[in-house]
Amino acid sequence: MKITRRHFTIGAAAAATQPTWAQTYPSKPITIVVGFAAGGGIDVVMRNLAPGLSQRLGQPVVIENRPGAGGMLAASYVAKAAPDGYTLLPGDGATLALNGALFSKLPYDPVADFTPISLIIRAPLLIVAHPQAPYSDLRGLIDYAKRQPGGVSYASPGNGTIHQLGMELLRQRAGFPVTPIQYKGAGAAIQDILSGQVPVGPIDTIVALPHVNAGKLKALAVLEPKRIPQLPNVPTGAEAGVQGVEVYPWIGLSAPKGTPATIIARLSSDLREVLTSPEITRKFTDLGMEPFATTPEQFDTFVKKEIARWHPLIKELNIRLD
Repeated sequence: MKITRRHFTIGAAAAATQPTWAQTYPSKPITIVVGFAAGGGIDVVMRNLAPGLSQRLGQPVVIENRPGAGGMLAASYVAKAAPDGYTLLPGDGATLALNGALFSKLPYDPVADFTPISLIIRAPLLIVAHPQAPYSDLRGLIDYAKRQPGGVSYASPGNGTIHQLGMELLRQRAGFPVTPIQYKGAGAAIQDILSGQVPVGPIDTIVALPHVNAGKLKALAVLEPKRIPQLPNVPTGAEAGVQGVEVYPWIGLSAPKGTPATIIARLSSDLREVLTSPEITRKFTDLGMEPFATTPEQFDTFVKKEIARWHPLIKELNIRLD
């Protein structure tokens, strides 16, 4: 297992700006344990946030990659770490919400083992198709699928991913037949849509947006409550007549259970300052992401709602990964 580290440091002057109550924390580097290899989505997000977070905290922020088992290695590691605010987990929807239903046994408890700090980003989910596909919007896809024996096949970035679940939720709500073709990640899935091997698929904006902007894919719909600024002409699922299909991959930051409330409050406050800065807002928006800053309580409620929303569908589809 390859572990990589990168430090982001600042001068001593920034530390002096911290309020008096916070001077005892932090007094050493903070490690953010990413459960995927360097260069992946979570890694990119955290490396963009690390310099600003380091400046706010007055200590180096270390990004440590512990890839393996779809992020579960890192989650298990952080769950067992000392609850002192120096080891943090940037968890995604799978790690903190879906895995509890996808696996009969987990090396950690997604709710009981962590203290929420804040939601960080959401990445809108697009339904994209090859430019020569015989439909130009979501309603066209639905009508076309209903006319085909067996419906249409779609490229799924992985069994049990939020992408597949989003497409299955769309199928369920709109009542049209689809068959998933499983790939190892959104990058692999989108390649076969680009080549025309598979006509359509649910891909997040981080991966799909450059291809849509280049005219190599057409976006049929965005599974968001409202249209996104990057693609103002692409309608939402609701606008296509399908209600209740708001779906998005997301990332949030958590600490081991038992981390003192004052430390959680400090981390949440400083993370909010970084996330709402013009530089990060612009950078994440350009990448097709929506930066979010929440209170720990709001993030806790959000995770529990995601669990309540997706676990019944996973059970209905009988998806198991072990």
